[in-house]
Amino acid sequence: MRRTLWAPLALSVLVPLVFQAQAAHAVTGAASGGTGVAAVATPEAGSVRAGSTHGTTAAPAAKPRPKATPKSRTRPRTVVALTFDDGDRSHTMAAKLLERHGLRGTFYINSGDLGTKGKLTRAQAAAIAKAGHEIGGHTVNHERLTDLAPEEQTETICADRRALLGMGLTVRTFAYPYGAVDASARQAARDCGYNAARTIGGIAQGPCRDCVVAEPTRPERVYEIRTPGSVRESTTLADMKRYVLRAEQSGGGLLPLAFHKVCARGCGTFSVRTAVLDQFLGWLAKRERHGTAVRTLADVTGGRVRPVPEEPAAL
Repeated sequence: MRRTLWAPLALSVLVPLVFQAQAAHAVTGAASGGTGVAAVATPEAGSVRAGSTHGTTAAPAAKPRPKATPKSRTRPRTVVALTFDDGDRSHTMAAKLLERHGLRGTFYINSGDLGTKGKLTRAQAAAIAKAGHEIGGHTVNHERLTDLAPEEQTETICADRRALLGMGLTVRTFAYPYGAVDASARQAARDCGYNAARTIGGIAQGPCRDCVVAEPTRPERVYEIRTPGSVRESTTLADMKRYVLRAEQSGGGLLPLAFHKVCARGCGTFSVRTAVLDQFLGWLAKRERHGTAVRTLADVTGGRVRPVPEEPAAL
């Protein structure tokens, strides 16, 4: 009853005051659909209140729309770098498998072998790079660097990088063929303009006490980044998952994995079956919720594209 009596009374007092105070704006108010009632919208509360607190009923607050969950920008604790050595022609398929799962890898190429039997062509290497993968150097013809003199090491590492850069590729990291490295090879990789270099081995493949299960996120020896050996035909899906899980459980870090050939039915000791790789990539792509991400090695180590020394003049 009180609400019924007070509402007309409140309006009878307020309406003249409003019209008197806002006479100059009457036309504007009418054009905008105003009613002449002293009503003030309060979007903060989602309600409309009359000019008096008496005899008014607040409209229920509008339900806020749920905000879209922002994509996590937290730095991953564990980073897996998927690397593929030797420029094998099966790497076109490997690149497509990675892309299917939203991942990108690093492909180490011997420039002198491009276009030869069983190897990538220049066009295929360029297409892999265009798809967002990293192309890295691997010497001209897959030479075992520890069998060479220091000047020969420098010659093949620099000539390889010079050729890849000449193809318009961005080349920032290097992989030692066979994982064979010594002090002069490390220096040659640095001198030829690489920002980092990967070897083979040094990270434990199985459980053991106080073993290294991952590199630090910023490797201490950036020109000798380690891996858990090479992935072989005998390496199972469970083995590859364990490499990642051990790194996660030990606090994270950088875990480079080294692959060679990728074949449907296996094609030698240093190969992985297509189905096994596909399953591993599908599992790995979902590890982001566990703080694990996949990056190219160059993305991890960083650094600009440095120049390569000029080719020595012929005598």
